[in-house]
Amino acid sequence: MTRSLSAALLAASLTAAGWADEPKKKFPQPAETFIDAKLTDGSVVRLALLDDKVEFITPHGKLTIPASEVRKIDLGLRIPEDAEKEIAGAAADLGSSDFRKREAATATLLRHKERAVPAVRAAMKSADAEVAKRPEELYEKLEAVVPADRMDVPEYDVLHTEKSTIAGKVVASTLKARSFAFGDVQLRLADTVAMSTTGFEKEGEKLVALPDPGSLTAYQGPQHVGKTYVFTVTGAAAGNLWGTETYTLDSTLAMAAVHFGIVKVGQTGQVKVTIFGPSANFVGSTQNGLTSSGYANYPGAYKIHAKGK
Repeated sequence: MTRSLSAALLAASLTAAGWADEPKKKFPQPAETFIDAKLTDGSVVRLALLDDKVEFITPHGKLTIPASEVRKIDLGLRIPEDAEKEIAGAAADLGSSDFRKREAATATLLRHKERAVPAVRAAMKSADAEVAKRPEELYEKLEAVVPADRMDVPEYDVLHTEKSTIAGKVVASTLKARSFAFGDVQLRLADTVAMSTTGFEKEGEKLVALPDPGSLTAYQGPQHVGKTYVFTVTGAAAGNLWGTETYTLDSTLAMAAVHFGIVKVGQTGQVKVTIFGPSANFVGSTQNGLTSSGYANYPGAYKIHAKGK
């Protein structure tokens, strides 16, 4: 008996038994958490975070927080061991009687920017007025090249979830991530200012509200991933809806806005969303009188921001 004939007979027997009518079950894959990472050079990169949890040390013990619950992490000052040794040596050389050593030390400390600030401040406390003068002059140069908000970076991190803000320290020195352009990468926290799942708006930037697009399928693609938009919608009870807080791109926006609680049915208001790339494990729920469905994987998603965020 041939393989194809055997398969046909098996399919026929399953149909007769009623088994073939069973729908194929979809097993959701773990959802990737998309983040915007703001780096110390001022650039922002969009990444899919591959670590499923963040270990966080606090004064009250160690916490393990699911990555999906993290909204933002403001990272404290981190100085790699090799940089710390170089900074310490250069700070000591500021008091050297050798002019060339002092000049080389100044150049080194300026290159390290905010990482050099604590060492320069310590050198400014020298009891020798002449020795203290050199780091004072260097400090003024640092103020000219380092943004004001980076001159006093705390040593601790601040982790934000939907319901809490916690001060402490991320245990890992790197996080596993995937870049659209470069594939799997290691995100060095020493080179990172902050990371956020909701993106970073430029200071003073005001988003212009766009008309209701229906669904957001037109916003699928890498050129939209990580961007935030505002739309004016009138709440609706009819349409398609998959997910909770984060919805598939083909979900009706006016319906999602009601489900999330931004507007009521028939009420007009503005809804702010951030676009994500391919996502998984959309969870269905009943909220505000509407029920959404669950879905396994979709090539794009949008997250609705809570009011005022």
